[in-house]
Amino acid sequence: MMIQQIAEFFYFNTFIRMKNLLKIGLGLCIIILILSYFDFFVGSRFRMYGYGPGVHDFSKNLTGGYALTRTSAHEILIAPKDGWNSEIAIIPSKVVKVNTYKEFIIAERQGLKKRNTTDSFDGYEIPNENIKDYWILNTDENYVIKNLKFNNFKRKLDSLKIPNKINLIDVSEY
Repeated sequence: MMIQQIAEFFYFNTFIRMKNLLKIGLGLCIIILILSYFDFFVGSRFRMYGYGPGVHDFSKNLTGGYALTRTSAHEILIAPKDGWNSEIAIIPSKVVKVNTYKEFIIAERQGLKKRNTTDSFDGYEIPNENIKDYWILNTDENYVIKNLKFNNFKRKLDSLKIPNKINLIDVSEY
């Protein structure tokens, strides 16, 4: 009889303890759900970080409806402000220096290379310090003279009657 009373006592206490633990666990789950809701739906409006334009991204107007646009550290290009397709002349990334003269946009570019040549899924490009070329874009006639070495660039400036002493300005200062 005594053993039966002791067993019932422990069974009853274990049942009450389990019931209390279940209530606590359920309460914690509800609190976590509420906090997640506020963080996701309400808190995201007040965060100062996340996706979108970076602090150093910009778009600066150039001649002929073109803009110098930076969307990341290595994606700095010259293209029409209102978009373009394969038939519109642009100067692709990475533009490091730029200037304009009448209808011409003159730019110095730093070449890019794949970050990881062994991973075909990694298309991200990083600067290639060994490649530098010059581009001249005519906004009136929609053509670009590209991949010029410095000497050919100077000769082309002369033939287009662009002052040879034109100063190319760093994109962050333009």
